[in-house]
Amino acid sequence: MTKPKCQEALDLLDEYLRQELTPDHMARITDHLEKCRPCFSQAEFQRSYLLMIEAKAKGQCCPDALRRRVLEALRSPQQH
Repeated sequence: MTKPKCQEALDLLDEYLRQELTPDHMARITDHLEKCRPCFSQAEFQRSYLLMIEAKAKGQCCPDALRRRVLEALRSPQQH
C-alpha cells in the first residue's frame, strides 16, 4: 500500500484524531506524521484545539428554564 501524501494525511486528520479510521489508515497516517514535521505540527495543533473544545464543553448544559420550555414544547400536541 502506498504511503499517504500530505494532502491525504491532512484530509483524514479529523477522523484520525477521533480514531475513526481503519487500523490500516491509522497506521499509515501515524507513519506519515512521524516523518513529516509540517503535518505533525498541524496534527498537534488540531489535537490541542479539540482537547480545549472538549474541556470547555464538559459540564455545560442549558439553563433549567430553557430545558423546561423545550420539554414542554416536545410534550405538547403539535398545533398547525
